Amino acid sequence: MGIVIVLIALVVALGSGGLIRLREANQRLRAEIGALHAEAAGLSGSGRSPERGERIITVRILSELELAIEKTKAAGLLHKVRPQLLNRLVYDQAAKELTERLAEEGVRAEVRVHTGP
Repeated sequence: MGIVIVLIALVVALGSGGLIRLREANQRLRAEIGALHAEAAGLSGSGRSPERGERIITVRILSELELAIEKTKAAGLLHKVRPQLLNRLVYDQAAKELTERLAEEGVRAEVRVHTGP
């Protein structure tokens, strides 16, 4: 009978520890979700959501490496060594070119590159 009580106590103790770890993980996830919501609000420009009827265009470049390699052959090596740097350079150049081309067409536009966490 004593062994059964010890086993039950052990199971309860292990279960309590697991619940505590789950609660801590849940709190970390909730904090991360809050941060992501705040970041998403910031992506619209000034931290506000688009106003009624306002439109925002986003662009995601799906062929970063191929685009960079077309411009310079060293891009493949840079991608192997510092892929995030190559990503930043491609997006910065694309934003610059888009701004210039829109200006040539007489379009006043704000072109910004947003970075995730």
